[in-house]
Amino acid sequence: MTQDKERERIRLLRDLIAIRTENLPGNERMAAEYIAGWLARYKISARLQPIEKDRANVIASIGPRDGRMVILNGHLDVVPAGEGWDTDPWQLTFAGERCYGRGVSDMKAGLAAMLSAFIQVGTEDTLINTCLVLAFTCDEEVNGTGTRSFLESCRPAPDTRVIIGEPTSMGIQTAHRGVIRLRLKAIGRQAHSAAPEDGCNAIYALSRLLQGVETYHRQRQRICVPPLPPPTASCTLIKGGIKDNVIPPAAECTIDCRTVPGDRPEKLMKELGDILDKTVLPPGASYTLSPILEMPPGMTDKGCATVALAVRAYKDIMGEAPLVSDFPACSDMAQFTERGLETILWGPGDIKEAHKTNESLRTEELHKMAALYRQFILRADRGG
Repeated sequence: MTQDKERERIRLLRDLIAIRTENLPGNERMAAEYIAGWLARYKISARLQPIEKDRANVIASIGPRDGRMVILNGHLDVVPAGEGWDTDPWQLTFAGERCYGRGVSDMKAGLAAMLSAFIQVGTEDTLINTCLVLAFTCDEEVNGTGTRSFLESCRPAPDTRVIIGEPTSMGIQTAHRGVIRLRLKAIGRQAHSAAPEDGCNAIYALSRLLQGVETYHRQRQRICVPPLPPPTASCTLIKGGIKDNVIPPAAECTIDCRTVPGDRPEKLMKELGDILDKTVLPPGASYTLSPILEMPPGMTDKGCATVALAVRAYKDIMGEAPLVSDFPACSDMAQFTERGLETILWGPGDIKEAHKTNESLRTEELHKMAALYRQFILRADRGG
């Protein structure tokens, strides 16, 4: 029976990897439909929540509606595969104790483990006091619109616990920094490249401004807001130029800032702007700075009941205490904690594998996390 379940999880993971949910554009509806169809095989109904064209959440629930609630949340989208893979990123590949594929750690193994636990509880166990909700959402990698839409339609119970299956190497993680993204645009004057003195090269101007971004990053690294790591500021995308024989009149970049409580777009733009204003730009050049995205930090008290419950479930299965720490990246956690819901990040895979070429997973974590999720749910139903 155990081997049958392991084979089933591998099949789930293989099929999910093969569904290309790169964001942008996402196309998560295909994965949502697949999961709904898989649940239907076990006579568990699920509904698709449309978000945009070809994008949807998939939501299912089992157990009594008027008791406690446990929400298993994960995101269907992945970042683009990029180049340089040693294997096909859309085909689950095994080598030794690891498996490879885009999204295998972030976070389709988490989806497969949660779905496996959800089905096992729904077909083999009886929940007396708990409504178990499966909520797999779209667009986490860009704007978080899927989780936002789910929470607008969800009515959590007074006693609700949330697990997000982000890659935590099976450790329990309780906080993460937020994200604020800014657009820095340098403005120059167009001219023929044969007479550059007639124009003002916006790319040159942007290159000077980026030295100020580096300075700002070093300043932010001196900020300490435990338990979170220091905040950051990084240039992650650059765009500029019209043609190879034209002096560019504009160039812009995206600045990704990892944030701590108290950071707001207007605050960061003022701080960064004070530095950029000191930049000596080419004659005739100027710049603008504008916000693109804000996702706040997420924090759950390490002493809360949800963490304690997860620790006990981990000890039951693994025979030792788990590592309780903080998540170095960002997630949809803040959308739950802002609504007062105790939320933890807990899943298979290593965050250091996320978004990289040859993304991989220790295969055994897929199976262990399915057992850990099930044990958490059963303990929650018993009240601890």
